[in-house]
Amino acid sequence: MAKRGIRYTGTSGSSIDDLRHMRDLVESHQLPTNRSVAAIAGLEGVDAGLHAVAEGRFAGKVVIYPNLNRPLPLTPLADLKQVLPAVYARLDKDGMWTKEAEEELLRQMV
Repeated sequence: MAKRGIRYTGTSGSSIDDLRHMRDLVESHQLPTNRSVAAIAGLEGVDAGLHAVAEGRFAGKVVIYPNLNRPLPLTPLADLKQVLPAVYARLDKDGMWTKEAEEELLRQMV
């Protein structure tokens, strides 16, 4: 879909007041946004990622990295241990996505 120029835009269905409240929490660093990442993928993972979200397979978000120089299928964070061990090593102590994990992913694959 992404390779055919199709663009998806969606919302959480939250009210404007709820969105403002969440924005304020993020801006004040009270809400760590990376904790909502459940899986990552390159462009080849877009279709699987959309289906996974629609099916409720993940409690968090799927982040697509469109600029990777080699394939990365839809990969839950827990599976990074086998797929990209150096990226997995940079998750936080609870196995959550971090800026350091993203930097390592980009270092290896861009």
